[in-house]
Order: sequence, then structure tokens, then C-alpha cells
Amino acid sequence: MPNLVPSSRTGDLTPTVGVGVAGLANNDRRTSRALQSVQRNTIVRMASVQGHAIVQNEKLHEIDRLSREAMSGQAMLAQWRTTLAHGDPFIEDELKFFTDIARIGKGEIIADTISDFCQEGR
Repeated sequence: MPNLVPSSRTGDLTPTVGVGVAGLANNDRRTSRALQSVQRNTIVRMASVQGHAIVQNEKLHEIDRLSREAMSGQAMLAQWRTTLAHGDPFIEDELKFFTDIARIGKGEIIADTISDFCQEGR
């Protein structure tokens, strides 16, 4: 597309089609300062977005770690319950109460952690 410069009696117009940011900034200092401000704000916003993404990723890893620890602990308790019961269904049923309480507690801790993570950004 050609750079067309309309003739005007109000003064000389500079064509802007195809002119880069550097070309615009050379026109006057006010434009240059405005463009530098936009550039600085853009860099700060990009850093903020990247920082937020890094924090979110760490939150995910922590939730995974807590869940893995809770599942491993629960599996260990279930095995220990079976070992202590020695095949007696009544004792195993009694011991199941404790493994169920542990599972509920672990679930609540994970839920509280997730809730804390969600409220952290607000």
C-alpha cells in the first residue's frame, strides 16, 4: 500500500502507513515518552502474568504432593488394619473406624490447603 500524503492547508502531515514505532517516536518527545511508558507497562504486566503462572504451578505441585502423601498413608493404614485384625472381621471393622477418620482428616487438610491457595490471590 503506498504512503499517501494528503495535501492540507493546516500544515504538513507525515505519512504513518508503514512507519514503525521508532519512526513515530522520532516525531516528538511526548510521543516517545508515551511509547516508552507503554513499553514499561507491558514488561511489568508480562512479568506479573509469568510470576502468577509460576506460583499457580507450585500450588499444583504442592496439592499433588499432599494427595500422594495422603494416599500412601491411607494405604499403609489399611494394610496395618488388616495385619492387626489377623482375619477377624469384627476387629477389622473396629479398626476401619480409625482409618476412615484418618481419611476424612486428610481430605479436610487437602481441602483447606486448596481453599487457602484460592483465597491467597484475593
